[in-house]
Amino acid sequence: MFKLMRFYSLTSLAGFVITAALLMVFVRQLVIEDIIQLAQRSNLTLVNHILNSVRPELVEYLAGVQDAAPHRPVERTLPERLAASVIEIMRDGSAVRVKIYNRKGIVVFSTKSGQIGDPREDNAGFLSAMGGKVLSTVVYRDSFNRFDQETEEDNLMQTYVPVQGDPTKPVSGVLEIYTDVSPLVYQNERTQFSLLALVGLLLAFLYGVLILVMRHAAGIIDAQQSTIRERTATLEILSAKMLTSGEMEKKKIAFDLHEGLGQTLSAVKAIVEGSRGSGGSGGTDTGALAQIVPVLQEAISEVRAIATELRPSSLDGLGLLATIRWFCREVEQLHPELQIEQELDLRESDLPAALKIVLYRIIESVLKNLVAHAGASRIVMDLRLEDQSIVLSIEESPQDSSYAAGGAAAPAPDLQVQFVEARERTILSGGAFAIGRNGAGGIALRCSWAATGAAARA
Repeated sequence: MFKLMRFYSLTSLAGFVITAALLMVFVRQLVIEDIIQLAQRSNLTLVNHILNSVRPELVEYLAGVQDAAPHRPVERTLPERLAASVIEIMRDGSAVRVKIYNRKGIVVFSTKSGQIGDPREDNAGFLSAMGGKVLSTVVYRDSFNRFDQETEEDNLMQTYVPVQGDPTKPVSGVLEIYTDVSPLVYQNERTQFSLLALVGLLLAFLYGVLILVMRHAAGIIDAQQSTIRERTATLEILSAKMLTSGEMEKKKIAFDLHEGLGQTLSAVKAIVEGSRGSGGSGGTDTGALAQIVPVLQEAISEVRAIATELRPSSLDGLGLLATIRWFCREVEQLHPELQIEQELDLRESDLPAALKIVLYRIIESVLKNLVAHAGASRIVMDLRLEDQSIVLSIEESPQDSSYAAGGAAAPAPDLQVQFVEARERTILSGGAFAIGRNGAGGIALRCSWAATGAAARA
């Protein structure tokens, strides 16, 4: 059974989790962009301050180290003013590391002496600065620095700035400055955590409200479904009672006609025949009596036919199997062109009493329906026990392949309507009903009842 509440709870929870994850990624990206912009402005201000004060010395220094070899110490030292500026920004904590590259990408100066002489000609930041563009990036603690090819121990902002004597001259080298952005990272992480916590609380509150609303709606739906089930069960009981009461009324009418009116007419017939045999004793008109007898005989036949149609007396006296054989013979006599093959592969005791009249009415309804189309030449009827079930199957073979009830292309729903009486009787008696077309284009009908269920209903 489909559990709406569980399905809705799980899908809603999954949706909220995915939403929270997407918000986290989005907010983190915004925070990173803010960090980069703030730190980049700070670094550029610091770099411009250095360059404005010692630009000539730096350009002159770079001109003297253009021939520096990789992995070799640089013989020339920084000019005094440039060295003093570097020491000053390192002392007040504005920068944590400074590096200078010549045009070949060789590190000619670094506050981290072990990096002097390292070739970095393929460094993306160096290449960008050599092209005249400033590049900044944030490297987080314990993460790999793809520019310097090493793991950093702090949260750093590294900025690559081209060094030029003036804007009209070529780039002499690159100044790289590292600043510690840990306080800014921690502050933004706290802001990010607070924002995500608030969003999480709001989503959790919304989830709780939706669950309460859904639970209330599920309760209403369950109550409505319970009411529908009760009404459906009541209608099925009423329909079954109507069918049962209808059969009982038919049985009573048939009994009254057969045992009451039929017997009376038979007595009248006997009296009239006796009077005629006595030669008209008592002044009775023999000619009139001769005319009354055939009329009475016809009336008796009609009464018996009505009683049989209402409920065959053989059903209670001889049983269902004998009644089916008798009914099939009657149909064949009325329709000589029709052949009905019967395969009754079970015993009378295998059939519950309450199911016998249902089976007879279904067979009666289906055969009359098939005969009414005047298209069937052969009907095969099979009643048997199959896998602890009582199964009735009826198939027809049309006179030609183009014949089909309601048209050769009549869909299954039309057959359901055409044989609605058989379908309703089968379902209301606890059985399963199926109908379709066989290979010859004829109608194939199947009704089945669980033997135990049918016995229980009996």
